[in-house]
Amino acid sequence: MNNLIAVGDILKDPQTQTRYRIVDLAYENVVLCQMDTKKFILTMHSLKTIITLIADGGLIEESEDTIVFDAELLNGSVKEKYITRQAAVSEIMNIYGKRLTDLCGKSPKPELKVILEKYSMPTPSFWRMFTKYIQSGMKDSSLIDNRHFRSKGNTYNYTVKTGKPSEYFGRSGVLITDEIKEYFNEALKEYRSGRQKNLRACYDRMNALHFTKTELCNGVPTLVLLSEAERPTMRQFYYYANKQLTEQEKDVIKTSMQEQRNNKRLITSDSMFEVFGPGDMVEIDACEADVSLVSTFDPNKTIGRPIVYFMIDVFTRMILAVSVTFDNNSVLGITNLFLNLADDKLEYCKKYGMGFDNPAMWQSNIIPRRLRVDRGSEFKSKEFNRICNELGIEKQIVPGASGSLKGIVEQSFHQMHSKQNPHLENYGLIEKRYDSNHHKEATLNIKQYTKMVINFVLTHNQEYDSSYPVTKEMIEQGIKPIPCFLWDYGIKKYGNPRPIPVREQYLFNLMTPVKAKIDRRGISYKKLYYLPDNDHELSKVMFKAGTKKIPFEARMDMRDVGHIYYLNNGKLIDAPLNERLSGNADFKGLTMKQYEDYLKKKKQMDAEGRVHNQELSVFNYAVNAAVVDEAKKETISDSKNMRPARELEKQSVSHEGNIMTRIETCSEISKKEPITLSDDVTVDNGKDYNNFEEALEDFWENN
Repeated sequence: MNNLIAVGDILKDPQTQTRYRIVDLAYENVVLCQMDTKKFILTMHSLKTIITLIADGGLIEESEDTIVFDAELLNGSVKEKYITRQAAVSEIMNIYGKRLTDLCGKSPKPELKVILEKYSMPTPSFWRMFTKYIQSGMKDSSLIDNRHFRSKGNTYNYTVKTGKPSEYFGRSGVLITDEIKEYFNEALKEYRSGRQKNLRACYDRMNALHFTKTELCNGVPTLVLLSEAERPTMRQFYYYANKQLTEQEKDVIKTSMQEQRNNKRLITSDSMFEVFGPGDMVEIDACEADVSLVSTFDPNKTIGRPIVYFMIDVFTRMILAVSVTFDNNSVLGITNLFLNLADDKLEYCKKYGMGFDNPAMWQSNIIPRRLRVDRGSEFKSKEFNRICNELGIEKQIVPGASGSLKGIVEQSFHQMHSKQNPHLENYGLIEKRYDSNHHKEATLNIKQYTKMVINFVLTHNQEYDSSYPVTKEMIEQGIKPIPCFLWDYGIKKYGNPRPIPVREQYLFNLMTPVKAKIDRRGISYKKLYYLPDNDHELSKVMFKAGTKKIPFEARMDMRDVGHIYYLNNGKLIDAPLNERLSGNADFKGLTMKQYEDYLKKKKQMDAEGRVHNQELSVFNYAVNAAVVDEAKKETISDSKNMRPARELEKQSVSHEGNIMTRIETCSEISKKEPITLSDDVTVDNGKDYNNFEEALEDFWENN
């Protein structure tokens, strides 16, 4: 299979100091068991991956001392326990030996349950024993307590506490039994549970729970601590704790694993490792700027902090793209960054009143081969993964709270704030002070602040970086560590980075896929209709669809709902809103967020309208029912001579509606004196009702 590793070998991660035992090698897979933990943790990896990690130094082999023992020298209960454990382990390995991973997880294990019942072995005791057995490389010596190997196999069966008695209090402390160890382990669990927990506090908690008694003091039940001869001492607890906890584990408990990984990890390489020239690797990150801004529409309204996105080339330290927005943790902010990557930087700077002469100061029109990001929600999203896949970019995610693993872009934010903040004091600068009035002092709008960010980018790309890892070759050639100079040096040494081959394709990849529909009115999406110009093939599909809605794959820029895009025979087609449909063009120029807000309001109106219509429908029903009830009679109508009766009724109705009647009515109204009301006169138009239901109830009572 291979000659590098074998079952039983120990592999160690040099960064985290975590050790693993190889417990199985089969079918090009390796099963590892994590050591130095009380949990039973098995993981499976491909053999190729493990070999590669060993070759690259990601895993190192570690030796261990071999323990040789003679089982016949064991005596009494120790030997009985060893034989029982050995028999139980033997049966378990016969069943699960080839599929040890089945023992992981909380799934039912009926065979294991039978074995434990057979040997009267409690479940917690079994897992402690079996975990230790697998971690040891399945050595029988692990089935025996380590203290039995201290002196040629002799066991230490203590009956009294060892050690010198106290000079002042006599014998103190107790014999450390298994029960006492359980109390110690409980206290250590509490110690591990929080950064602010210390051993002294955990020891006091243990005493309060297990080594106190209740006595009457002045007739009042009082909790009293047992004497020193009846409880373990602080020294005993410290000794046990230091045996269980390594210094590294203590450090991790009190500083968090994230801090260990970020600030205390071994630095065996840097961000430049295996980076080959400009555009090979970039870092992307976002930060909230230390300033509060005002609205561009109303300078008297504060709108808060902007979000700044940077894309920095790792090899040259050049800032390739920038985005200033209010979209936090949003894919829109990232797509803004990629759009800026393709922008003509000269034209982009002109929009903000900035300019520069040399295009090499700020590169454009490239697609990075790899990018490094953190675990932000926008970077883990399906949409961002789709963009990377379609652009052919390899994504690398660094562990959480590990800013040092993408320190280039992190440091750039620090530099930006240090250069901007002196100018922003008293003008919206956000300070960590209780008396900070940044929202009231806000002065700049987003366009003005973007100009400051652009100024930083242009300066950064021309600055000498003394921390850059200059090579011997660069010193010989006199290459100064300035981003725009390093870019020129890098393309001469490694070649030009990958350009954007087709701009339309690039923009299409940055759009969001949407599931639109086609019917005879055009392309529909979220109740908006789009119609392109002169697309005869689409017209045929619309005609065939008729009243049906046919699924249609399209894309949309969420910054503008006025257009939808699709591909037709390799061409990017722009379908604008059909302005000939009522109300359709009203949403032109809105973002998708703005449009969805309108949709939300429309849904609320519809809900209120349904309630209104229901009330009207009930009232309508009640009136109709009252009319019918009033007209009810007991006799059956005579249908004979129906035509003459109908004619008589017809003429009577016609006469009642004559014009003369209306003229007389108008004359009577004009003869009446106008009514004027003084301030102390009130008009009673009848009953007042609190709601519609009350009025309806009164109607039913009177009818």
